[in-house]
Amino acid sequence: MRIAQIARTSITTALALLAAVIVTVASTLSLAVALAATALIVPGTGTPNANIVGGYLENARDYYISPFNPACTAENDCALQGIDYPAQFWPFPLPGWGGLRGAKWDVSTGEGLANLNSTLVNTLVQKPGEPVVLFGYSQGGNIVSRQKRNLSYLPKDQTYLSFVMIGNPNRPNGGLFERLAFLGHVPILDVTFGLPAPTDTCDHICATDISFRYGGVSDFPIYPLNALAVLNAIAGFVYVHGTYLAPNAKSYPGELPDGYTPEELAEQLADEDNWQDYGDTRYITIPTKTLPIVRPFLQFAKATGTGFLINPIVTLLSPVLEVLIETGYDRTLSYGVPAPFRLIPRINPITLTRDVIEALGQGFRDAFGKRPAVQQEPQDRRSESPDGGRVAAVNTDVDETAPAADLDAAAPAEPTRAEKRAALAEARTAPRSVLSARTGTRSASAPEELAEVEELTEIETAPETEAEPESEPESEAETESGEDSSEAPDSPSADSADQAA
Repeated sequence: MRIAQIARTSITTALALLAAVIVTVASTLSLAVALAATALIVPGTGTPNANIVGGYLENARDYYISPFNPACTAENDCALQGIDYPAQFWPFPLPGWGGLRGAKWDVSTGEGLANLNSTLVNTLVQKPGEPVVLFGYSQGGNIVSRQKRNLSYLPKDQTYLSFVMIGNPNRPNGGLFERLAFLGHVPILDVTFGLPAPTDTCDHICATDISFRYGGVSDFPIYPLNALAVLNAIAGFVYVHGTYLAPNAKSYPGELPDGYTPEELAEQLADEDNWQDYGDTRYITIPTKTLPIVRPFLQFAKATGTGFLINPIVTLLSPVLEVLIETGYDRTLSYGVPAPFRLIPRINPITLTRDVIEALGQGFRDAFGKRPAVQQEPQDRRSESPDGGRVAAVNTDVDETAPAADLDAAAPAEPTRAEKRAALAEARTAPRSVLSARTGTRSASAPEELAEVEELTEIETAPETEAEPESEPESEAETESGEDSSEAPDSPSADSADQAA
């Protein structure tokens, strides 16, 4: 076994050196105008031959290669070449993994690495100067990460080789194989943990590492004692990790990449809020549409017709679950820095409590509909109420484009001095009960109107006393005002009663 490993390592190293020589020569002979690119696609576990799986290679190109490598698109006839290898993982009995008869991890990936290297050499010889994209998915991501390391001594300013990895178990921070790096090589399984994808092979961004959040294999929690986060990551392996290249001939009917349509996926990949650059690698982490841990319940609801009961509960609890699950991660760390498991999380209990309360509110709004809070408008947006009081607030649904005159009409004009005097004269002669000017019934706001009359009396007392030296002209003016009061406009209280009618 040891001899076989040494032989595989020697062959791989020799091929890598040969590839380095050919790439260096090709760089000196490259054309001024680049030709159509070639994509070498290493599939994931369970897909030994991607060339015969309809839609597999095309989706890899259209979803993840073309957005970051304009030379490799369907329009410019980018050549797609799948890399065959065992793609198995002994002893796991999952479909296509080989079970007890399958190849062990290091054997499978070693053969895949050798095949990728030889295909790369042939491509560079046959198509000198053309750009080449090395693409790896899941176990294929492990292979491409190692090939990137093997080619790390190439000129750092080369622009004809680029790398794309999706669902990569060797993502430095988040990849499951990096979380378990402390195990090193496990002889029984013949699997080597660690070996993170290097980030210093280019002096520019030449690699893209893409993962769905909570995808399990490439976004595993850093704190394994958070059982909720671990269960969610396991569910992410089941529900998310296998969907990156859906739909294809091997995917389930209607399956999409974590539920994203191609257009939605393109938007997420282009959203710089999901990007993080470290060294020569751009890490893109796409938010999940639905927490993996709740998907079994949604499936059960759909199968049994109990969605009316289960779906609102899931919607209510999902924000809180996400807050608690995120305590199993440390998003302040760069995705490009290797980060094995840690035991003690850094949690601020005050911040966590606040986040949980906010998440509960968000879940309630999502589940039962948003209920906007009552907002008070400025004073100039208020109007008189039918009973003589003030309206608490103008309806916030009023069309802001309505003419200003409509709002002004809602509030009666300030009484003139003549109207105030008329009201005072009427109050002195009328009975103590206040009658509505138009209906003849007792006003519901009589106490308020009497108080208003008394206030008017106090207001008028002082000016009349000061004007006593000219008493006769003032008296005549008051008499004339009193005579005209019968034709004066109705008081504000009368207007309000009329609006109520």
